[in-house]
Amino acid sequence: MFWKKKKTFDVELDSRHDDNRAAYRIAPERSRPVIISIMGNAFHALNISGTGVAFRSHNFPVGTQTAATIRLPSEDFIFPVVLEVVAKQRDLCRCSFREIHEDAENLLHSYILGLQKRKIRQNGRH
Repeated sequence: MFWKKKKTFDVELDSRHDDNRAAYRIAPERSRPVIISIMGNAFHALNISGTGVAFRSHNFPVGTQTAATIRLPSEDFIFPVVLEVVAKQRDLCRCSFREIHEDAENLLHSYILGLQKRKIRQNGRH
């Protein structure tokens, strides 16, 4: 009998920065951005998860808590949140949700799951 030797792969995780999010994050599609509005200014989310969001701005130092609204393109739904800037790399603001309604959180998880499925299907075609 012939036995195939299992191949093993070493995988290293990128640890160049401390990112302690406990939830899966995903980058929104460029053609259908997630918009964060803070004090009348709009920002495109670079990535989003069920517990936080990242966007670019020089205006918010670490520790800043601010009211914001988030618009999800899949539902064209806008909901309020309170963000806290927990880390900053130049103009990249990594924020956690300090206040988010349960219904909005469920909608956000549904959006992320749907986007994951679309990206998996798209990658399968290539």
